Amino acid sequence: MESHDPFLNHWADQAAAKTLAAHPEAKRITVAAGITPSGVVHVGNFREVMTVDLVARALRDRGADVRFIYSWDDFDVFRKVPEGMPKRELLATHLGRSIVDVPDPWDQHDSYAAHHIAQFERSMEPLGIRPEFIRQSAQYRKGTYAVGIQKALQQASKIRDILNRVREQTTAHSRVDDDWLPLSGFCDECGRDKLRFQITGEWTVHYNCERCGHERDVDLRSGGNLKLPWRIDWPMRWAHEGVCFEPGGKDHSTAGGSYDTAKDIVREVYGFRAPEYVGYDFVRIKGRAGKISSSKGGVVTVTDCLEVYEPEVLRWIFVSYRPNTEFQISFDVDVIALYEAYDRLRRVAYGLEEAKDEQKKLVAQRALQLASVDHHRVGPGEVMPFLPGFRHLSMILQIFEGNIGQTINHYKLAGLIKTDAERVQCTARARCVKNWLEKFAPEEFLFIIRKTPKTRALTPDEATCLRRIVEVLQADATLDEDGLVPTMKTLTAGTSLDNKTFLPVVYDLLIDRDKGPKLTTLITAMGISHALELLAPSLEQP
Repeated sequence: MESHDPFLNHWADQAAAKTLAAHPEAKRITVAAGITPSGVVHVGNFREVMTVDLVARALRDRGADVRFIYSWDDFDVFRKVPEGMPKRELLATHLGRSIVDVPDPWDQHDSYAAHHIAQFERSMEPLGIRPEFIRQSAQYRKGTYAVGIQKALQQASKIRDILNRVREQTTAHSRVDDDWLPLSGFCDECGRDKLRFQITGEWTVHYNCERCGHERDVDLRSGGNLKLPWRIDWPMRWAHEGVCFEPGGKDHSTAGGSYDTAKDIVREVYGFRAPEYVGYDFVRIKGRAGKISSSKGGVVTVTDCLEVYEPEVLRWIFVSYRPNTEFQISFDVDVIALYEAYDRLRRVAYGLEEAKDEQKKLVAQRALQLASVDHHRVGPGEVMPFLPGFRHLSMILQIFEGNIGQTINHYKLAGLIKTDAERVQCTARARCVKNWLEKFAPEEFLFIIRKTPKTRALTPDEATCLRRIVEVLQADATLDEDGLVPTMKTLTAGTSLDNKTFLPVVYDLLIDRDKGPKLTTLITAMGISHALELLAPSLEQP
């Protein structure tokens, strides 16, 4: 098995190495993630699938045959109607049923669960994440887990001991009753989860519904509406699927949490070793208190993030933090800083910005590879594709009034965009910038170039400085940004002004503001002729 560069110390590489060491006999390494689609699947939930995707990549880089499964726990109970849902009264009538049996209030899919599943699966496609999706409702209902359920029932006393042993170490949970069975499910008559169970045979269970009184004998091999509770379901599926690596959220990782009990159950009941595990912390949204919660409504989804963040940049944000580190997603001016940090990483990886040493360059290349959608690794001597900075793009887009085609053409005419691939990538970033400008950019960041000139009274020194700009522009209608720079450096020479006191005059005439984007870029991008139309009239005032 080919080894990856030993000096690259990314956390995903560390997790991959530990997983391989723990399962030396495995011909295939199965990695797993999953969630209950009980509400909108938000970007905080995305941290789990992103964590697994990165470890899966690191495993494949080491030559492993990897199976990446993503379980939709759509057979869980619908316990609460999240805020912001349509047809809330209708949804409330289905509380206590399986979420796969709750109707879609948007009338777009065959169930409430399927609606949220479809949204999240679509959002993963642009990020290059392609797991094998498993619907747990389908697995249970066709009897896939019959043996797993039978083992749990046969060793119910052992499971009770494990749960109580862990619970005695924490005050978070009360002891499990001596007659408790590791089984749950939904009534075939009313669909609710108020069932009492009795084992009646090697494969059969009798249930009585406390809600409607319906009772029935169920053969586990035939499937149906019975399932294992979460704390037993998780380790059962580890053994069933042969899971070698799976992360868990902060709530599962605490003492006495799901992972503590699951690792004992999978060993003592199912004879399987718990997968390698990392706990991951919360992802928060800047400006919002508390963790993201689907039940509270107004959550931020991966699709929301992709409106502002390119797939590679969004991936890179997760690549940059160890799973046990909390971080926040921003939509304010911090977006610019994040893009600038990502672009700096690109320059270091491609050798266009000096790194402290060769290892730092290799680390940058590894981070960029993990962030890339296609898992591309920078090769020796490879030329970095052109990609304009977020800040510069925001300025050019506003100069061209949000027209992406004209914006891209601006870079092509400047000789910066040379290939179709660069054009596609630049267009994608321009869409993100445009979305940010329209939805999130602070007011002081926005500007509109005047259509018609305004005139203002000028002091003699202001007139002198403005005339210098106008004369340079009149002398050369093809002047580019570099050609205008010398004029800007000597613009206020011999006057009582400096650029800080004079440039607000120019910005006022061009964009009705006292400050704005870099002036050389603004004038040349908007066009010399239009700049002259807006600047010259004030010099004609008596």
